[in-house]
Amino acid sequence: MNNTCVFCRILSDPKHLDHEIIWEGEKCVAMKVIHPETEGHFIVFPKLHVGEMTEMSDPGDFFELVVFLAEKFTKKWRAPAYVLKLNNNVYKLENDPMHVGHIHMHVIPKYLTGKT
Repeated sequence: MNNTCVFCRILSDPKHLDHEIIWEGEKCVAMKVIHPETEGHFIVFPKLHVGEMTEMSDPGDFFELVVFLAEKFTKKWRAPAYVLKLNNNVYKLENDPMHVGHIHMHVIPKYLTGKT
């Protein structure tokens, strides 16, 4: 655990920040984002503090889980498509406003009409 990492703090004390965990497994967590791009926008991140892909023991398992959860939840929310965005090493950028040094992937449902 990293005490300066927002995701690690959430995992150590779920009441620390406003969030909604929608799925939790042995190694990863999925939770809705506080400022979503569209309805149902969520992120998936490992419970173990990992800053970049090269630190992951099996990145393939992580990607498989993300796709599984993306399919599961976008079908539940009746979104015909979704976009995946991987945040890897973004904390090293000077202009990164979030400074999240914990690898995570965004799942952004896309809708035909109505929901943004």
